[in-house]
Amino acid sequence: MKIYKAGIIGCGQIAGGYNANCQLGESLTHACSYNQIDQVELIAACDPDLSKRKAFAKKWKISNVFSDTTEMLNKMDLDIVSICSPTEYHIDAFKDIAKTKTVKGIFCEKPLAYDLQEAYDILNISKKYTVSVNYFRRWNPKLKQLCNDLKENTYGKLIYIKASYTKGLKVNGSHLIDILYSFLGMPVDVRTYHIYDSINNDPGVDFSLTFAAEIEATFQHIPNVPYVSSDIEFFTEKGKVSMIQRGQKIEWFKSIVDEDYNRTFQKLQFVSSEETDWTDCPTRALVELLEAISNGGNISCTPEDGIRVCEICEKIINY
Repeated sequence: MKIYKAGIIGCGQIAGGYNANCQLGESLTHACSYNQIDQVELIAACDPDLSKRKAFAKKWKISNVFSDTTEMLNKMDLDIVSICSPTEYHIDAFKDIAKTKTVKGIFCEKPLAYDLQEAYDILNISKKYTVSVNYFRRWNPKLKQLCNDLKENTYGKLIYIKASYTKGLKVNGSHLIDILYSFLGMPVDVRTYHIYDSINNDPGVDFSLTFAAEIEATFQHIPNVPYVSSDIEFFTEKGKVSMIQRGQKIEWFKSIVDEDYNRTFQKLQFVSSEETDWTDCPTRALVELLEAISNGGNISCTPEDGIRVCEICEKIINY
């Protein structure tokens, strides 16, 4: 069995910090996922911040750590590279990788870029490689099944969608946009209602997207709170399905006759709550990436998908 050599650009939270411990089936980070796959060996990492790379090297037992991406790529002959650096530096990472000869696969954090032209430049570079973009809910089997069920009207015909999110549009809100794009396609109309103050060049925005069959999705930004939240409510002719706690749970409420009002109205009654397969999404993504590198399999979230989300965000902000 071929062992692929992997390296990580950026030693922050998504690279390895979110996992206090790395237990089988519970990976939330790139480093933990690499450690759970026999076919890969994580051998290198780089970050310009000395304290970050030292802590990362100690935690993940990596002896090859660098302050410079080019030096790591030139010395380590890597097969796979994770790009976990801040979004504004993704284009630099892709350009550095393009100068090497050994890299076959790239696992890039979302969004591809803040700047749309940089995203297009990344797309052009990525054509030489097998690339996954980490909109990680794409690798959550139960969320994928939910999208299929909604397409097939398992919960009744989809009528309306309501979403809410904290933090910025491109960093956090784009996750929800990607979910809807993945099963409804590109929106046919975009409307922006309010743009909040930008944090790190990424504003929160209240907006709506209209998809085919006149399905409207409204998005509300929740500003000035210390926590992270991303929820979607799907309203159907038979009730409501909710994706809550950032996709960790799915709840189903069924429409029934309201006996309290002499059967005049209908109300929503709670039916079920199910935890999704929200842990280990990065591992599933990397297993898929390895399969695609080895045997030409499909990628669940490609750079083209990442571009579509960037384009939607650009339309929202420039409405």
